[in-house]
Amino acid sequence: MPFRFQIKFALISIALLHPAFHNATAATTADALARLVADRPANEGRAGIMHFRLQNSSGSVRERKALMVHSAGDDADRIAIFFTQPAMIEETAFLSYNHRNRDDETWLYLPATERVRRLPVSDRGDNFMGTDLTYGDIKDNFEFGLEDWTFSLGGDERVDGVSFPVLEGTAKTTEIANEMGYRSFRARIDTTTGFPVWVEYTDTDGAPLKQIEVLKIEKVGDAQTAMHFKVNNLQTGHSTEIHFTEMKHVPNLDESVFDPTALAYGIPEVS
Repeated sequence: MPFRFQIKFALISIALLHPAFHNATAATTADALARLVADRPANEGRAGIMHFRLQNSSGSVRERKALMVHSAGDDADRIAIFFTQPAMIEETAFLSYNHRNRDDETWLYLPATERVRRLPVSDRGDNFMGTDLTYGDIKDNFEFGLEDWTFSLGGDERVDGVSFPVLEGTAKTTEIANEMGYRSFRARIDTTTGFPVWVEYTDTDGAPLKQIEVLKIEKVGDAQTAMHFKVNNLQTGHSTEIHFTEMKHVPNLDESVFDPTALAYGIPEVS
């Protein structure tokens, strides 16, 4: 072998053995897996009935019901939730715009106040309507904001004979962690659907906080949709179980459904 090629081969070998090379490769792969989740195919509209089952540590159960409407457009993903039961929270409404190229926007309408209130970004870590989901969880729709997390790989895990790659994330800054209410997460990813089927989050101190298990996924239009999932708070023993009925693809949603001022007008008709 000519001397110059011996030197080139040696340099390549050293590079391949250097930890920085493997870390860069792993980071790229982790980012690709996170991108797979973030870029799941969506559709222009779907709607369904959202059933909530809330259970506290002593076994007491509360149930709620809402109309959920979701739309994915070129500029933003939008989700609206209109509560229909029980009577004490009827017509309470939530609306979120998850923008592509600017800050997200979120609104809440409480009938008792008779006004639509825009929620600050700092509220995204607050619990949503007494559930174990945060406003950010609802908005993110089982995705991990690429601007919020530093990703890494956690190997593979087998569940019921199926192997899932594990995606891990650490909040990029303390400020972001405080906003989200999470310092880190660990998630098993179903690469065929782009869905996390199990996620565990830690709180801002790094202690285990909650687990989310996706129990049923169905395709609605072009979009893979979580039809049944459960959230367990590991610190309080409280849990929230959500399933959907009457889910349908609605390609021509009325834009007024996503008008923040219209949240005060009551529960819309979606057909």
